[in-house]
Amino acid sequence: MIRIVHLSLIFLFLVSCNNNDSSKVELSKDIDFNILVNDYKLINSDSLQVKLNYQNPGLSNIVMSWSTNDIINGKFDFGSDSLNADVRNIPVSIDTDSVFIDLKQDGISIYSFSVKVQPRNQQKVIILNDNESSFSSLIDGNRLFQYDLVRTESFKKYDFSGYDILIVEDVKDFSDNLIREIQKFMLSQKTILYFMENVDTEYLSKTLDYPKIKALRGTSKNQFFKFNEEYPNKYLSKNSKEFQIFRFYELKDYKTDEAYFNISTSDPLVIKKNILGSKVVFLATKIDEEWTNKLFKEFVYDLFIELVHNQIVVNES
Repeated sequence: MIRIVHLSLIFLFLVSCNNNDSSKVELSKDIDFNILVNDYKLINSDSLQVKLNYQNPGLSNIVMSWSTNDIINGKFDFGSDSLNADVRNIPVSIDTDSVFIDLKQDGISIYSFSVKVQPRNQQKVIILNDNESSFSSLIDGNRLFQYDLVRTESFKKYDFSGYDILIVEDVKDFSDNLIREIQKFMLSQKTILYFMENVDTEYLSKTLDYPKIKALRGTSKNQFFKFNEEYPNKYLSKNSKEFQIFRFYELKDYKTDEAYFNISTSDPLVIKKNILGSKVVFLATKIDEEWTNKLFKEFVYDLFIELVHNQIVVNES
């Protein structure tokens, strides 16, 4: 849930010193601001992320307080800068069902609203990986994810029925048994994230709707690629301009409405599909120092949170 509030407010307060005094003091203040409340942060930790952008020509003091169960839990003092943007995290307990936010200008309440905190469901994740998993470190220690690591074997019988999310990472051998189990998993309307590999994509495109790879691009860290589009506001990372892609798979025959996050070569790095009722995302690069820089894992985490958000945060409205 992303909530954006944009207001341009002008206040005129008439203050009388006493009932017999006809003199009045006029206090005129104006402030232009927007508030973005992002519950993606709830999956990362027990907090709501609040971003406040404002223009404050009157240099008034701006304070935002929050409360749960009618108890004021804390406040953020944004000061009296004329133009600023702040991102703050409001801690909430697992039992909190709503947060009341009040914005004050020079001690006077100018806007308030409540944010419903939805319940969160724990998810069972299976990570298929034939080497050491890089993805597992992104969710390690997060109480909302319980994961198992499984290595692929040609003659192994797989059973993904007890899992909610499938991560396919560094898998180069897609046996018929594995393909059948992934197909069954998709029929259950689950969620899959693939880190693409240069496998027989012509065959996998027919069996798993796997994107076709045209070529491997990039050779060394001396040359890197960046996103050439604006990073989504709802994402948590603040380092998108520092993401570097050294290598990626150039894709072919993809649908443009399924392609996302074009890089400086105009190639998409992400393909999003709905296959047999399941949400499926294909990433055309890896979490690997030969493929991307260290900060790039923040993008992978943001992409993953977007993918699984609706099945973790229960919308009861």
